[in-house]
Order: sequence, then C-alpha cells, then structure tokens
Amino acid sequence: MIYFLGFLVLVLIIVLVSRTMFHSRKKSGDMNYDNIDFPIDEAAHRLSEAIQFETISKQNPDDFQGDEFTRMHAFLKREYPLLHENLKREIINHYSLLFTWQGSNQDLKPMMLTCHLDVVPVEPGTEADWDHPPFQGKITDTHIYGRGTMDVQSGVMGILEAVENLLQRGFKPERTIYLGFGHDEEIDGEFGAQEIARILKDRGVELEFLLDEGLPVVEQLFTGIKSPVALVAIAEKGYLSLELTCLANGGHSSVPQGITAIAQLSNAIRKLEENQMPAKVDKLVKNSLVGMIPGLSYPFRFIFANIWFFQLALKKILTGRPETDATLRTTTATTIFESGLKENVIPTMARAVVNFRLHPNDTVDDVIRHVERTINDPNISINKLYGFINPSEISSPENKNYKILVNSIRQVFPGVSVSPSLMVGATDARHYSELTSNIYRFFPLRANQDDLDRVHGTNERILISNYKEIIQFYARFILNSASLQPIRKIDNSSIFFAELRAKKFKRENKKTAVAV
Repeated sequence: MIYFLGFLVLVLIIVLVSRTMFHSRKKSGDMNYDNIDFPIDEAAHRLSEAIQFETISKQNPDDFQGDEFTRMHAFLKREYPLLHENLKREIINHYSLLFTWQGSNQDLKPMMLTCHLDVVPVEPGTEADWDHPPFQGKITDTHIYGRGTMDVQSGVMGILEAVENLLQRGFKPERTIYLGFGHDEEIDGEFGAQEIARILKDRGVELEFLLDEGLPVVEQLFTGIKSPVALVAIAEKGYLSLELTCLANGGHSSVPQGITAIAQLSNAIRKLEENQMPAKVDKLVKNSLVGMIPGLSYPFRFIFANIWFFQLALKKILTGRPETDATLRTTTATTIFESGLKENVIPTMARAVVNFRLHPNDTVDDVIRHVERTINDPNISINKLYGFINPSEISSPENKNYKILVNSIRQVFPGVSVSPSLMVGATDARHYSELTSNIYRFFPLRANQDDLDRVHGTNERILISNYKEIIQFYARFILNSASLQPIRKIDNSSIFFAELRAKKFKRENKKTAVAV
C-alpha cells in the first residue's frame, strides 16, 4: 500500500511539473516583419494639440461644449490629409465620427477599430495639483501631459497616425476597415457609439471582428511576475443599479415609533455587503492566469499551471484582493444613502442605491433574485434604475482573430505575456455586439499601478516612446488583419510623393478654412 501511494505521489509530481514546463514555454510573435518608422516628435505635437480641445463629457446636457468637438474635427481634417482624401468620413449626431476605408475584396467581412473623442472632467479644486495644466498638452523630455493622454485621445490619434502612415506607404486594404470614434463614451455612449452601431446595422454590415480601447500592457501586475502582461479583455461586465427604499413611522425624535426606516434599510444593506454573489474560478479566469505563466517566477508558474490542483487556495488568494476579486464575481457597492432632514425629526423614508457590476456568469434577473432573497424584508422595495445592461458575451480566445491580435501585440511589445481577461468597467464595445461576436478590448498603453491611478485622475500622462508603440501597434495590426495574408514588409518608396500630396492638401484646406 505504501509503495502504491508513493507511486501515485510520483505520478502527481510528474504531472504537475510537466504542465508547468509546457505552459512556461516562451511564445513569440512572427518576427519576419517590419514595423513602421516615422518621426515621433511630429506625432507627439499633434497629440499635444488634440489634448487642448476640451472635449469633455458631462452628465448635464446643458454643460456640453459641442464647439470643442467641431473644432477638433477641423483639426483632424487638416492634420491627416491622406486619410480624409482616401477614406469616407461621416459625422454622426453632430459630434461622433465614422470613417470607411474601402477594401478591394468584398468577400472579406470588414473589421472595425474604435475609440472615443470625449474625456472626463477635471475634478474641481484639483487643478493646482497637476504638474502642468490638464488641457495644455505639455510635452516634456519623456512624457506628454494632459487629460486624454491615457483615456483615450492617444488611441484616437494613434489610429489616425497609423492609417496616415500606411497611406503614405501606398497600403491598400483588402478588407474594408471602419474607424468609429464616439463623442459620449464617458456617459454611456448613447448618442455616439450606439448610433454608429445602429447605422452600420441598418446598412447590413456584419463585422469579422472589432477592436476597442480596453486593458493595457501592465508592468509589475503583482509580486512574482517578471515581465509585462498585455491584458486583452474578451468580455466586459454588465451594469445594474437598484434603488432600495423603506417606509416607516416618523415623528419627533423624543418619542420613537419603533425601528426606523434608516435602521431597517441599513440592515438590508449590511446583509447585501456581507453576502456577496459567489466568486468562481471559471474558464475565463483560468485562461487569464495561464496566459501570464511565461512571465512568472517559478513558484507562481507551478501554481498557475496547475489550477485544477490549487484551485481552492488560489480562489482564497484572489478574493483577498479587491482588484482580483472583481474579476471572479458580480460586485456589490452601496453608492448612495439618503434619509432625514433634521436632527430631531425621525424620517418616514430612507433611500439607498446599490450598484452591481455583473460578471458574465450572471444576469440582471439573477442579481435581482439574489437581492430579494438576501434582504428578505417586505418593508424594503426594490426598483431597477435606468441604464442597466447584461454582461457581454465572451469572445473566443482561440480563433484566428484573437491569434492575429496576440501576434501583433508581441511584434510591437516583444517579451510580453498576453492574457485574455475581463473588463470590469464599461466601454463603447458593448454597443456593437449585434455586429460581431468577436469583440476585443485592448489598448497598447504601458502602465504600472502608479500610472493606472492617473486615469480619470491627476497628472494623466503618456510616455512619448509608448505613444510611438501605440501607433506602430495599430499599423501592424491593420497590416496583419486587413488582408488574407499578413503584410510583413512595408514599401517605403512612395512616402516622399505622398508627403508632397499631403502638404498640398493641407495648404488647400487652410485656404478653405480662411475663406469660410
């Protein structure tokens, strides 16, 4: 019996080690290719100028500054002449942009690249905390500063720079390419991306795939990981806010009438926060962890390569950190609590709003049933607020489109691990779900934890060298995916004449602008 148990232990060790060695193999992209080269200083100055347009999305429609968007449209037309000469431009709902780059092979389904033109406001009172004014577009020796450098003017401009550069080199896609830039992503995209998607659907467009902005190339993701990880979101969470209200007897505080509305509602919220929806180490989480293995130190490689054996311990570790716990479950967060008008008056009503970010394993109806079952109090009414949306479908991390994306990432960011992941926030990508089942959310921004805190925060900035990588990535991705076979080598012979044509277009465009 002892020998038999020893044999089983030996077999187990062999299996664990073999799986670790298999998943630890370094994967590299096809290196027989060219990445475009260009003067980054000029591109950096164009991004700096774009940052100076205050294309801010605000919840109050009366505060919307539409002229900033129209001025930016004119700027883009002036700075990207070949693009505007060769692509069809449509202005959607006054401020969003849709470009069509017609392909030569109508048998190929089109592809789409998306980002958004709008940015979030700067929090009042924090302006002085910025090293440089948030809409100045300050260029230092190493960085470009300003609102939108990370989220996500650099994405819009990076795509446009890539297309202009490819046009200069005489590139013509076989596959039709759509470029979609919404103007209200930061406030749900109802009039931007949603309208672009509706127009394309009405035209009968069926996309091969869509790439939206999303997760970055993260450095120092956690202790034990040695190389950067490019996180590609293959799904995004849903969104639901529930309004909880409780009515009770009020009156003067000197004569309490039993349990107050505040106490009853507080108890309901306590139940919800203490009884979160279940966390699961599902297939998506497993694929994500396995994708990180090549960049891990050995103990972590051993664990991540054998999730089936270490699943319980791994689940406990992941649920112990808020940022990883959010990828395992539908999260619960009480965001509003209102009650009472005066210190000596017992209120008759208490109101709270609880926000849920829905994991792809759950639906809106699942969450509502969980809330009703957990609270189990007839005195608490539960109402679904406007703006709810179920989680997205999970796009395949196995098909050719995903593999082309992964290869493109590795060709521009050699040495990185690429990991399919879950987007815990919302993006414009969800509006295009009826056009394709292949939706990926990735933005080639290098970021560590300090950088991530700058998104929507103070001192938002981007490395100039990273901005060049962003442009190169979009160009390489187009070259890899817009034809039946990847375009490995780039013809530079026609750049000179293309630049002459572009300068002529700029001069004519300036004359037109002056005449107007």
